[in-house]
Amino acid sequence: MTLTDSDFIAIETELRRQPLDINNYRLKAGEGRTQAFGVVGRRSMAPDYSRNCWTRTYLYKLLLDFGRKYVTDISWNAITVNQDYQAEKHRDKHNIGNSYLVAFGNYEGGSLTIHEGDLSGEHNIRHSPIVTDFSKVYHSVNDFIGTRYSLVYYNYDLSWKGEKVVLPLPYIEYAYDRWCFYRGTELIGKSGLPHPLRGRKKKIQDPRTPANFVA
Repeated sequence: MTLTDSDFIAIETELRRQPLDINNYRLKAGEGRTQAFGVVGRRSMAPDYSRNCWTRTYLYKLLLDFGRKYVTDISWNAITVNQDYQAEKHRDKHNIGNSYLVAFGNYEGGSLTIHEGDLSGEHNIRHSPIVTDFSKVYHSVNDFIGTRYSLVYYNYDLSWKGEKVVLPLPYIEYAYDRWCFYRGTELIGKSGLPHPLRGRKKKIQDPRTPANFVA
């Protein structure tokens, strides 16, 4: 399915209003404005929902809206948003199965290069989604000029210490008062909702117990 500028206007407007923070932890693909929403891995702890889900509640809502409308051919529990981010050659180590990737914005160049497999070569993904298993193929982003955004919807591996972590899935439940965080009042400001662990002792989460991420 080929999309148009209008399909991305709400997400792009919010990213222009408040750009993504720099991510210094993507050691393989390089640092830059790239952030994950939904399920993420945590050092020495079970996977859980990203801090971005409650610090950027409105953006998370828009991403869920987009995914619910357009990302229907794969299952997903995580979303990576890239803003002017030129990813270096890498594989998506913790992704399971196919991912959905699409780019948008006012830019020239910036094609996706897949370095191996049946889809090897350059792909213009501006408004033209590509679906493949990026955990199995090296890929990178070519040079570009202008403002380039991209969205990646995928399944993050929920296994931890031999168990599968059970988390409520916002794109299935889709009830804003419980899973989506957004209440219609968090658009302005950078802090979003209070962190659900604020004031509490941190402890190792039992992977068989759903995360209590709403206070």
